Amino acid sequence: MDNVGEQHGVGRRALIQAALAAPAVGALSTLVGASPASADDGHRSGGKGHFDEESPRFALAVLPDTQYLFDADSANPEPLLKTFDYLIQERADLNIAFMTHLGDVTEHGTEQEETLAGRTFRAIDDKVPYSVLAGNHDVTSDDQRGKTPYLSVFGPQRFAKSPTFGGASPDGYNSFHVVRAGGREWLILALDWRLSDKGVQWAQGVIDAHRTLPVILTTHELVAPGDNGTASLSAYGQQLWDGIIRRNDQIFLTLNGHFWPPARTVLKNDAGNDVHAHITNYQDRYYGGGGMIRLYHFDLVRNVVDVETFSPWFLDHDPERRSPLEAETLELTGPTDRFSVDIDFTARFQGFAPVTPPPPRPVSAVTPKGTVAYWRFDAAGLTEAGTAGSPVAAGTVVRDLTGNGNNLTVQLLGTPVPGNLLSQVTAVTASAENAPNESAANLKDGNSSTKWLAFNPTGWVTYQLAKPAVVVQYALTSANDSPGRDPKDFTVQGSNDGSSWTDLDTRTGQTFSGRFATNTYSFTNKTAYAYYRLNVTANSGDSLIQLADWSIGDGSNHLLTWSPDHHTGQPAHASLRFDGGKSPNRAAILEAVANAPVNSMKFRSGYTIEAFIKLPEPFQGDHSWMGILSWEGRSGDAGKTNGYSQDEPTCSLNLSPERFLQYIVYPDVQNSSPTSWSHALPPGEWTHIAVVNDGQATVIYVNGSKIVRNPTQPSTGIATLGKPFVIGATQSALQFGQGFYGWVGDVRISSRALRTSEFLTTFK
Repeated sequence: MDNVGEQHGVGRRALIQAALAAPAVGALSTLVGASPASADDGHRSGGKGHFDEESPRFALAVLPDTQYLFDADSANPEPLLKTFDYLIQERADLNIAFMTHLGDVTEHGTEQEETLAGRTFRAIDDKVPYSVLAGNHDVTSDDQRGKTPYLSVFGPQRFAKSPTFGGASPDGYNSFHVVRAGGREWLILALDWRLSDKGVQWAQGVIDAHRTLPVILTTHELVAPGDNGTASLSAYGQQLWDGIIRRNDQIFLTLNGHFWPPARTVLKNDAGNDVHAHITNYQDRYYGGGGMIRLYHFDLVRNVVDVETFSPWFLDHDPERRSPLEAETLELTGPTDRFSVDIDFTARFQGFAPVTPPPPRPVSAVTPKGTVAYWRFDAAGLTEAGTAGSPVAAGTVVRDLTGNGNNLTVQLLGTPVPGNLLSQVTAVTASAENAPNESAANLKDGNSSTKWLAFNPTGWVTYQLAKPAVVVQYALTSANDSPGRDPKDFTVQGSNDGSSWTDLDTRTGQTFSGRFATNTYSFTNKTAYAYYRLNVTANSGDSLIQLADWSIGDGSNHLLTWSPDHHTGQPAHASLRFDGGKSPNRAAILEAVANAPVNSMKFRSGYTIEAFIKLPEPFQGDHSWMGILSWEGRSGDAGKTNGYSQDEPTCSLNLSPERFLQYIVYPDVQNSSPTSWSHALPPGEWTHIAVVNDGQATVIYVNGSKIVRNPTQPSTGIATLGKPFVIGATQSALQFGQGFYGWVGDVRISSRALRTSEFLTTFK
């Protein structure tokens, strides 16, 4: 204890990280004074209360300076006994892994005080594993001080039978515990108030013997409080930082008491990683803190730690009989005592405990009986796989790895020129236009039913791009009215200031094969321009000029590219990147060949459709109602009348404007269209989707979790029409519009309802 700014509040952020680390397994070495231990002792957490060491959710209890509860003849251990009782009773429900005491167990370190404290701690012995270290009120000088009342009570002999105890330094004042929690092992160092050179060497030896374990370092003094809840290294803390912490990347969290009020800071170690240093101490509070504890609730699934601070003793008192000071101290909810912290533990521990991703799984392992079709985009299913960002050309075949003949063929839609740049056009200007319905902006909307019209036989249109680009191709689409209005002679020009133009391609005597016909042109160009102009010098004889669309492109295929990105649990370590969109509509689709069995299957006994997808981060542009997969055709042609529109296909998986999944199916048996809706899918993350139908109803799973909005309407089969199954878009009125925007990984269709344990990846 030290009132030179004693701070409440163990570093929440740091402890938070401790629990969320990535899995690691390692044998426990026998050090000086330690009894042999290994990971096979298993479940080294020990204690009673049914602690689940494999659960991704667990808690670490932190108990700071209790000295005022053990102060000569004014001692009162009752608050601490209630704290211990709380930890024991709540261990199972809160999944409490361990408790660490931060020193200053007693006020004077006398035999009387330490003995009473030792008797009090018997309440928790063999029930919840814990560590204790000496503070400046328990001992003096450094860890070479020899025998003391503290050592007689809280020395290695006390912990020898604890399943987490790994060993102690020869002097007995420093110890370590290995705690299994969250499916991995953690090293907890309990270091003396003043570490000698021998103590430093011992601590380094412990760390060296456990090179894959994240380390939580506990001691009495390390950081001291500053202003507004901040902290900085004390003079002794600087020594400990330089001697041990900064050069051992495993240490990601330090906890100390001694000072008050609570505070924390983040330091950078020699590896450039964060070390969270926290102060927790409540002895300055009413009743010496009343046995106050801090719980760090680690959630490895949510990647967050929720921290709370309270006194079980005060909380246990009858609310009607609590004193005013008890009532205001029983729970602390300020920003330094109650908070949540997000941390990427996998990245933080990568340097010493890298997570090894699972290897790809062979096709035979994921095509059990009942698999109708299975597509993946590594070399097994796609010959062109292997180079990140490489375009996948139209006509490329994706093999159905079941051998059932459901091969897919790549088609690129809605873009007459490769590398369409219309999405980069930020402004359109023209020599003249018939606004508002026949303006020049219609040239870039990808819709041939709209057009640009000018009341002159000649004219020009300019596109301004978001950034300069090298255009090497363009396409012109004729409009609806008189062919005499079609451009006949024209030049495409480039500029970087919008005023000085360079001729790039000139055409004369051009004609179109009919209305809404598209002519495509290529030319040589190596200069990136910010402006492109179509200058029409003659039309086909009319007094007006008109054009439906003008597309420009850089010659590259952006619509479909190969990627090594994949869901961690996906069998194949590959995916395809789709760049579909609107304005203009464009899509890459994988369409089943004409005679593929999946095109006609009715699935009356049930089915499961699985897909891995990932949305880009940031999720830019308007992609509302983009299709992920579907069967072509009209529901009206299947005789279905009770749906949103008879122009809808009979089965499709789509994404709403809010990024909600929409699965709509027109069953083969019922005249209905039961529709499922998910929550919003997060961008930047891989998602596994499973559509499961048991022949009676459909249930959607997202990452192994059943969504809430699954209709109870009967749904038997799919009213397929013999038209192709498609990945990458959904038709309306037999026409594709925009395509999918993001990544698609493995896709599998089964002819039965799969259990979640049978999905392409499992979720715990």
